[in-house]
Amino acid sequence: MERWSINESAKVYNLDNWGADLFSINKKGNMCVHPSSNSKNAIDLRGLVDDLIKRKIKPPILLRFMDVLQGRIASINRVFRNAIAENSYPAKYQTFYPVKVNQQRQVVEAIANFGKRYNIGLEVGSKPELVAGIAISTGNNLPIICNGYKDSEYIETVLYATKIGYNITLVIEKLFELEKVIELSRNTGIKPNLGIRVKLSSKGTGKWATSGGEDAKFGLRMSEIMAAIRMLEDNEMLDCVTLLHSHIGSQVTKIDKIKTSLIEGARIYAEMRKLGVNIRYLDIGGGLGVDYDGSKSSYFSSVNYTVEEYANDVIYQVKNICEEAGVECPDIISESGRATVAHYSVLVTNILNTNTQSLMPDYEAILEQTEKPAPTVKKLLDIYKSIDRYSLREDYHDTIQLINEAVSLFNLGYLNLQDRAISEWLYSKIIKKINSIVEKIKPIPEELQNFQLALRQTYFANFSLFQSIPDSWAIDQLFPIMPLQRLGQRPDVIASIADITCDSDGEITSFVGENGRSKFLPMHKIRKDEEYYIGFFLIGAYQEILGDLHNLFGDTNAVHITFNKKTGYIIDTVINGDATWETLKYVQYKGPEILKHVRNSLEKQVASKKVSIEECSHFIELLDKTLLGYTYLGN
Repeated sequence: MERWSINESAKVYNLDNWGADLFSINKKGNMCVHPSSNSKNAIDLRGLVDDLIKRKIKPPILLRFMDVLQGRIASINRVFRNAIAENSYPAKYQTFYPVKVNQQRQVVEAIANFGKRYNIGLEVGSKPELVAGIAISTGNNLPIICNGYKDSEYIETVLYATKIGYNITLVIEKLFELEKVIELSRNTGIKPNLGIRVKLSSKGTGKWATSGGEDAKFGLRMSEIMAAIRMLEDNEMLDCVTLLHSHIGSQVTKIDKIKTSLIEGARIYAEMRKLGVNIRYLDIGGGLGVDYDGSKSSYFSSVNYTVEEYANDVIYQVKNICEEAGVECPDIISESGRATVAHYSVLVTNILNTNTQSLMPDYEAILEQTEKPAPTVKKLLDIYKSIDRYSLREDYHDTIQLINEAVSLFNLGYLNLQDRAISEWLYSKIIKKINSIVEKIKPIPEELQNFQLALRQTYFANFSLFQSIPDSWAIDQLFPIMPLQRLGQRPDVIASIADITCDSDGEITSFVGENGRSKFLPMHKIRKDEEYYIGFFLIGAYQEILGDLHNLFGDTNAVHITFNKKTGYIIDTVINGDATWETLKYVQYKGPEILKHVRNSLEKQVASKKVSIEECSHFIELLDKTLLGYTYLGN
């Protein structure tokens, strides 16, 4: 076997650049996860999956590493603390977690628990999220910021929550909301804590750039802010405003866009302070990005800055403008949900099979016995025998022309099915031979760079793209994907990853590669005597909550894991994935009614002797087992 090292695997999958020192490959060639950056402690992911399967927890499994989550919270707060010290900033920093990024109760509870030492808060954007936030805050005294559109019931709930002691800030998104707040405050006699969201002219970059700018969905324009100040003054409520909020979009890829928005937001803060609005907090919203592909660029799946650079720019820009304007520096709030939770979860699943492996017949013997092969077949055979690096371009172009010719001749009835099959087989052999030659040529000729797609196999994985990684399908978001094992061996297959839904869109054909975006994923040939597992990394933000029930594949099994020095790890929580009856219930089917309906029909067939009692009973048992079982596939 050709020599290969784990360092070469790390390079092929660009691990060192996207892994944030939280993931590595051990001497066994297995993927590992670390509790914090540069920690020597590690969990072998392949070994962990084997242990979970022994516990009857089947893939796909969502692994949530709670130490990683804790470390991300600590890291963001640490870089802001360092920036405050370095710039002698006279106020404080506070993290708020936007619940919409991942609303799972266990996740939000963990964030609330880990964040106590940093006085972490929660940002909510709907009535259900408000209720969830109040539930988490109860007993923990977490501050809550309310964004999004609000009706009278929402506002009244916040007012009474404030009355009984909850620390909740209502952010005004539109002037009509302010009218409702003033009216309800007057009727209840309760004064709210208010924030104002400003609509910046600054815009972000990437997929969410429209969240900012003049056409943004939320926020008050400058003239509306002036109108809001007058309305509040007229109703003796100007002192209720303590927070200014702005947001230019999620996953902002360019640091210069962040700087521009900071300058504009800080200017507005300073001017409002001069007008007598006693703002204490400047909420800069979200936008802190994650380098999914490791390219450290302004590409939409990357960022061209670090968390340290981000924090330093925030503190420096705000301080500089406040000092220039002669106003007090505010406490800074950020809502960096993506950067907080992206790294902590990994989806692991098994490869079921491939579309071509070990199934293609070898037509070599047939060709040897054929005295006069079809002209197209003969030309392809001649190319296969004679091709070398000097005839590479010409032979490649001729091969493409001949395989197209074979299809046309078959459709016209001049080529039989076996000859067409032999043509496809020869085409595959030629492409593989070209690949072996091209790998030794540097640089690779431009016209040959895409030919490898002809070699790409489809690896079918036991998961639903729409349920577990919806952003990959919906917005072409890149997520790192890697085998969990055999990383000490050279990958010998180039593949795409298809899910088990019946939708043609359920396939991933863009990957994080050594040189950025790649059209295939290097994989290993599947052995009959092993389970081959892959991991989907950096999926903690949005993916768990955006997933839909395409083909009625439900939530996966989820396992919460913490590191332990003695045992390696401890399983904190196991959350069973959806059973079939649960996903059916979402679309108004009831398991007992299904069984009753089918049983009644079968009894009629038993009575007419079309099926036996045993066959009827066995089918009902299978149907009942399916209703109670996991929506994903077993062995």
